[in-house]
Amino acid sequence: MPTYQGLYTKSVARSTSQNSDITFGTDVAQSPVFLSADIMPSHSFARLMLALGQVVKMQDNLIERDHSAYQKWVKGEYIKELPQYQLDAAKKLPSLLTKKENLEKEKIEIKKIINKFHSAKSVSKETKAFWKWLYNHNREAWIILDPIVSVQSDATFFEAFSKDESTYARVLLPHHVTRTKSKPLLGTTNIDFSIPLEKELARTRAYRPLHLTVGSDSVGIDTGISSTVEKKIDLPESWVKGLVEVQASLSLAPIQINLSSSALADVIARLDSEREKHGPRSLIFDLVAGEPPQIIVEPWNDVFTVSDIPYEGTENKKIKVWGRRRLRVIKDLLPLKPKVNVRLIDSGMPSFWSLEIDEITLTIGLSGWTSQDWAGRARFSAIVPASDAPIETISKAADLLKAQGSLSVDDLSNSLNSSPIESRRILQRLCLAGSAMFDPDPGIYRWRQLFPNLNLKSTNETGTEERKGIQIFKENAIEIMSDEIATDSRSINGKVNYNGKINHPSLKTDSDNRVKLAQCDCSYFRYNKLKFGPCRHIVALSLMGGT
Repeated sequence: MPTYQGLYTKSVARSTSQNSDITFGTDVAQSPVFLSADIMPSHSFARLMLALGQVVKMQDNLIERDHSAYQKWVKGEYIKELPQYQLDAAKKLPSLLTKKENLEKEKIEIKKIINKFHSAKSVSKETKAFWKWLYNHNREAWIILDPIVSVQSDATFFEAFSKDESTYARVLLPHHVTRTKSKPLLGTTNIDFSIPLEKELARTRAYRPLHLTVGSDSVGIDTGISSTVEKKIDLPESWVKGLVEVQASLSLAPIQINLSSSALADVIARLDSEREKHGPRSLIFDLVAGEPPQIIVEPWNDVFTVSDIPYEGTENKKIKVWGRRRLRVIKDLLPLKPKVNVRLIDSGMPSFWSLEIDEITLTIGLSGWTSQDWAGRARFSAIVPASDAPIETISKAADLLKAQGSLSVDDLSNSLNSSPIESRRILQRLCLAGSAMFDPDPGIYRWRQLFPNLNLKSTNETGTEERKGIQIFKENAIEIMSDEIATDSRSINGKVNYNGKINHPSLKTDSDNRVKLAQCDCSYFRYNKLKFGPCRHIVALSLMGGT
């Protein structure tokens, strides 16, 4: 597990009747990161950041459900069957309840004493003691309070996972909607998303400009409003892997649908109006070629037409999405009439919901279902396995990416004189090392250094299917049967003869080499489809075909 000492500046929020000023505290142990900008659509940015903050606090797979009515009934049935001596003991219950009531009164008095410390001078000392206690007793809760920010040349990204890591959130702030007086310092760091900062975001109004500061400048100017707090961060490798799987899933999502914000609000309102008592509990996207997309809400089978734009696909599809109640984080944004877009892969697989307001975009990534976190069993990144090239080659690629800020696969291929597939695999390895991120819309890889130093040995172990796929490719046990290239797509069919079995994988990619369709006739794919990532035969075909 990567570990480093972090020295954090404190997040500060201030406001007057004329403007608001927000400073995100950052980890100064990382490379210097600095952004100072006036955000023109201040209200939109604040609302989207608050949604990201809600995602950070989500932990749906551990929510306790209310079974009080059922337990009351069970208790009544149980008492009927009790022997006499236990019924006599039950008669003592009123006195015990009285004792409990007295204890509750004592609890209230104790709380009053505790509340006095809120205004005490020792609050800073006590706060530090709390974070130390939280670090020692609940490391995961301590870690998730720090989202990451990446200041790029054209935009700034804010990213976070929910507590259970089943939901991913990203806010994209393009720099052309801001006004800057100082040149930003590009880089990536953790930010201190504090409660006072969250409250100040909630107070932001459209008529009041918002000044955003991330970090401090390269010469260490003392703003006079920040202090440093030392934290030791054990950044879990599962978190890095989760980011990689998010990027891989985004590149795999071939179906994009523009949704009506009001129609999506109706869908969420339906979910809020009644709690289902039994399954199924999915949203079904009913996609018919040439017809407006519809969402069917199970188990009531209510149908909502969610777009006026006909579905442009050539095949009719029904795609089921689970974990739908996680969409509640965007409920309060829908009255602002954002541009809503959803990216889908297939049933039981991740979905990505994007809301754009005043050119600022919030993307919510839902794993296949709530109990499956992004760093779990699924290995969508296996479609392009990480390169096993020498460290010198990987380091050279890292230096190129860091110097340029962003690179396409073709850019790196030309610089290293390597094949496109090998260049993509090299970039994938940098992603696994926490030094790069894939941006699906422009189709480029960006430099994003999660750790102060590049550690190529910290990459995750490959899964069984990925490992076997690489082995099939290296042993030349796969051949290309057909390779058809059209104006906007490419279709590859292969034949794998391995361990006495013959299988036929196929891949279809778009003009940007993003996978639109992956299929195989093996038992693993027939049973799982792509829910846990590609089978070994698809991995081998991906390597062989250079996708």
